[in-house]
Amino acid sequence: MSDALPVALIDTIRARLGDRARPGEPLARYTSFRIGGPADLLVLPDTADELAHVLATAAAFGVRLTLLGGGSNVLVGDGGMRGVVVKLGRGFARITWNDTGEAERESAQAGRRGLGRAAEAAREFDRSAARAARAPDGPPDDLDLVPIHAGAAVQLGRLARATVARGLAGLEYAEGIPGTVGGALFMNAGAYGGELAHAVESVEGLGRDGRALELPGRALVFGYRRSALPPGFVVTAVRLRLRRDESGRVRNRMDEARARRTAAQPHGKANAGSIFKNPNGEHAGRLIEVAGLKGARAGRARISERHANFIVNEGGARAADVKALMDVAQRVVWERSGVWLEPEVQLVGSW
Repeated sequence: MSDALPVALIDTIRARLGDRARPGEPLARYTSFRIGGPADLLVLPDTADELAHVLATAAAFGVRLTLLGGGSNVLVGDGGMRGVVVKLGRGFARITWNDTGEAERESAQAGRRGLGRAAEAAREFDRSAARAARAPDGPPDDLDLVPIHAGAAVQLGRLARATVARGLAGLEYAEGIPGTVGGALFMNAGAYGGELAHAVESVEGLGRDGRALELPGRALVFGYRRSALPPGFVVTAVRLRLRRDESGRVRNRMDEARARRTAAQPHGKANAGSIFKNPNGEHAGRLIEVAGLKGARAGRARISERHANFIVNEGGARAADVKALMDVAQRVVWERSGVWLEPEVQLVGSW
């Protein structure tokens, strides 16, 4: 509970963020599973300066800080989360199209409170990209690459749809994947042969001391559903490069990905996406199905009958229910197939 935190820490952060610093806030409403106990302190910064203030304050008091992201691909324990939990606000939900300088935001209010420093960085990126495009010795293929600056709180599906509408290829697979750009970067989200790593130019963020940093994409050493972000690094924006393509072809590929996802995955009930990573040469869902676990229940949680690598909340499920099903799936699949399933969903908080 929030009384575990120093009152001075809460007061210091609330003096800057007001009612966007929320002691004892239940986290279920902030996760796609609709599961999770209270945070000692949930904060929703809208600007880089506010985020830096939160990071520096937590560091000064020696308090743990956790980034929640979009709340998908995560299971928060029934006991909640200790320390300061950060969920980036709408000020971090901006997309800048560097080929035109045009910017989009989730709301006009977010625009007024937006990331001035990030916007200036985006403009400089635009100028650098233009200079590179004019360079006579640059690779000709670079002329077909369009730089995009996306805030970490942008919904990945929204970004995918927006890029497809502009005839840009590279994110067609992502329409329908829940979560934010920041979370997708952390997990190297992907599907149907595509993954975010293929498009990442660089990453902007703040270190645990609140100082601004920018990392080249290659420094993240992407792998299957993972990246190597430095400890304590909070992503605030991602620079992408996507290739121009014929609009109809790009849209057709997105429609195909959407149709496959709609046909295979459960709808209408809260879930966190794929529960386990696919083992090499196999599919976790098939292994769970072969083990006879489709439809298995624990409390109000159930292994989906449509896709066995999904666990759905049928209303009122606890984190302990979901964890019990995960444990059963791992044990039975191991006994029957000799494969140990590695969780893709992140288990966080107190259990």
